[in-house]
Amino acid sequence: MMKRLEPLTRRWVVAFATIVLCATMLPGVNQTAAPIDPAVVSGGYALVRVAHGAAESVAAEARAAGAGDVAALDALDMVTAQVTTDALRAIRFDARVKFVGADLIVTASDKDGEFERDDDKDKTSRKVSAGIAAIGAPDAWRKATGKGITVALMDTGVAQHPDLEGSVVARLDFVKDGATSLDPGGHGTFMAGLIAAHGKTFSGVAPDAKIVSLRVLDAKGTGTLHSVLGAFDWLLHNRAAYGIRVLNLSFGAPQAASYHRELLAGVVESAHFAGVVVIAAAGNDGPKPGTVSLPAADPFVVAVGSFADKGKTDKDNFKESTFSSRGPTLDGFVKPDVLAPGEHVVSLRVPGTMLDRAANPGDTSAYARLTGTSASSAMVAGVAALVLQAHRSYTPTQVKGAITAGGVRINGSKTPGADAEKSIETRPARANVGVLPSKLLMALLQHSGQLLADGVSWEGISWEGISWESVSWEGISWDSVSWESVSWESVTWESVTWEAVSWDALR
Repeated sequence: MMKRLEPLTRRWVVAFATIVLCATMLPGVNQTAAPIDPAVVSGGYALVRVAHGAAESVAAEARAAGAGDVAALDALDMVTAQVTTDALRAIRFDARVKFVGADLIVTASDKDGEFERDDDKDKTSRKVSAGIAAIGAPDAWRKATGKGITVALMDTGVAQHPDLEGSVVARLDFVKDGATSLDPGGHGTFMAGLIAAHGKTFSGVAPDAKIVSLRVLDAKGTGTLHSVLGAFDWLLHNRAAYGIRVLNLSFGAPQAASYHRELLAGVVESAHFAGVVVIAAAGNDGPKPGTVSLPAADPFVVAVGSFADKGKTDKDNFKESTFSSRGPTLDGFVKPDVLAPGEHVVSLRVPGTMLDRAANPGDTSAYARLTGTSASSAMVAGVAALVLQAHRSYTPTQVKGAITAGGVRINGSKTPGADAEKSIETRPARANVGVLPSKLLMALLQHSGQLLADGVSWEGISWEGISWESVSWEGISWDSVSWESVSWESVTWESVTWEAVSWDALR
C-alpha cells in the first residue's frame, strides 16, 4: 500500500514546493515574518520600517487589512498605523517590511504642568521677563534679531496672539485628536513667545524670526513617537522651502539604550546633518546624574538645562536649577551643553488652555509664568536664530560651538549659561569632536544606497529617502569599519568623504 502511494506523494510534494516557490516570488509575499517589537499589540500603534520607496504601497495594504490612522512617511521609509490583529499579520508577512516597532510616549518638559500663580511671596511683573534680559538678548539685538531665520517648533501647537502677529508662517497638526483650537495645551504658544514674540511690552529672544508650528503633543503635553516621526517627515521635505534653520524640541522621553540604537536619536541627527540646529530640553529630573532625556542625550543635539536668574540680570546671582537634569548620558557624554533661565519664566498666555486651568477667574492677562527646561530650550533656540542671522554660513556644529563658547559661568555648575551677544561675537568652540554619528543613521544611509564607497558629501544626501526604523544589528559588523582612518577632529560634516570607510562589510 505504501509503495503504491509513494509516486503520488512525491508528486504532491513537488507540486507543493512549486506553489511555495511561486508564492515567495510574488511581490509583497514574505516567506518569514518580519521582526517585531514584543511591545506591539493589536489596537496600538506600530512603526513599520519598509524598503525604500515602498511606504505608500505598504500603507495601502495596511488600510485594506483593517488598520486605522495609517500614514505613509516616504521621507523616512516608514509607515505608522493603529493595527488590528489581521493588519499586523499582513504587514509582518509583506516582503517589503523590514521591522515592526512599538510606539513611544514623549512629554513636554515643563515642571508643573500649569502656569504659575502670583502670590505675596513671589510677585514679579508679567510683562518683563528677567530671563530674556538675563541671557543678553536686548544687547544682541544691535547685531541680530533673527530676521530671515525660521525656527520649527514641535510642541502643542501655536495659537494666535498679538505678540506673534505675522510670525507663524505654517501650522501642521500631527496629533489628529480632533482639537478645535490651534493650541489646546498652551505650551507651544508659550515657547513660541520666548523665541519670537515682538509685542509692545514683551519680546522673545529673536523677535524677527519666523515660526513653523508642528503640533506633536496633545493638550496635556503628551505625544507619541509616530506623531513626532510624521513631523520629521514633513520637516525633511520642507526645511528648504521655509528656510528652517533651527528646531526646538521642548519634550523628552527616557533614554533606554545607547544613542546608536535609539530611533529618536537617529531621526534628530538626520535634521542636524541636513543643516538644522536641533535644540532640546534636558529634562526636569535632576539633580541626580544620568537623568538627561532623549533627544537631548544625543551628542549632536544642543541639550539645554535650567538656571535660576532670581529675577535679576546680575550673572553673579545665577545658579543651576536643582530640578534640571544632569548627565552623563548612557553613552558617557557630559550634558547638558548649556543652561538658560528656566524658573518663573514669563511668556505668552493662551486663556482657557490646559496650562491655564489654575488661572484666577476673570484673569485676562496676555502673559503667564512657567518653570521647566522647556522654557530654557526655547530661549536657546532663539539664541541660535540670532547666531545664524549674524553668521549665515555657520553649520549646526558651529552654532553649537558658538553658543557654548559664548556662555557665562554659572555658580556651582561646570555648564555655561547662554549669552546671546557673546554667542554672536565669540569664535565657535570645537564641538562634537571625536563623536560618531548614530550607527542606526549610518547603516540606514548605506542600506538605502546613499553612502557609496567612492565618497559622498552630506549636502548631497537625499534626506527624503532615508529609512528610520530599526535595523538588524546582528547583521552589521561595525568592527570592520575603518573609523581610525577618518580624522574626526578635522571633519567638517558638510563635506565628508567616506572613501576610507569599508562599507562592503555593512551589506
